[in-house]
Amino acid sequence: MLRAITILSLVLMLFSCKWKTDEKPVIEEKESPEISSLSESGLPCFKCHSYAKFSLDKIGKFSHTRHVGFGVHCNQCHLMKPHQKASLNNDICSGCHNLTSFSFAGAGMPVVFSHQSHTKKYNCSECHPKLFNMKKGSTEITMDKMYKGNTCGNCHNGKTAFASTECTKCHRMTAFRKEISYPSGGLNPAIFSHAFHTAMFDCNSCHTSVFKFKKGGSGMKMDEIYQGKFCGSCHNGQMAFGPMECQKCHK
Repeated sequence: MLRAITILSLVLMLFSCKWKTDEKPVIEEKESPEISSLSESGLPCFKCHSYAKFSLDKIGKFSHTRHVGFGVHCNQCHLMKPHQKASLNNDICSGCHNLTSFSFAGAGMPVVFSHQSHTKKYNCSECHPKLFNMKKGSTEITMDKMYKGNTCGNCHNGKTAFASTECTKCHRMTAFRKEISYPSGGLNPAIFSHAFHTAMFDCNSCHTSVFKFKKGGSGMKMDEIYQGKFCGSCHNGQMAFGPMECQKCHK
């Protein structure tokens, strides 16, 4: 009887081991938790990645810390995919920011810029902050830089978009219609007409290789005009009347 009990116990032990060996554990797939703040425990990205490079808060640059302070979640702006680049949600910026047209009035001829027309074709991240800082006026924008392919000229190169030399497409040419008066010691002021000259030449024929865009910024003097500089580069008696014909400008 004792022998039978012993044999039965061994058989039960063998079957018990087999069942445990064949049994596979059930693994539940859990979705990554929504990121709500940097202080929240269990952040899926920052368990491994440092937040240091995202924590900088510089004027004119996109501020992660400021947006997190407003209660914005990382995955409200970024389309998160594990171990892949977090792409920006194309429509997210306009959800909070009033992306309207605004005017740059720093020059004599103001420029009107439309966010709406640009965001129909491009993501915000294609311009900000690699071409322009986030704060209006914090990026120096000059025509010289555009001609070299910087700022607006990165796209407005005549290929991706119309060339930056097509002035009237951006500028309200109000000052353009007004004649410019240059005071002169001992003579009447010299009168210059943009309208007359642009009937024959493009704006970039003179700006900025001959003249700076700001009136008086080139430091023009008659001695230099006689040497073939400034107005004298064309008014040499061959291309146009010579600089000695004073009464044609000093009226």
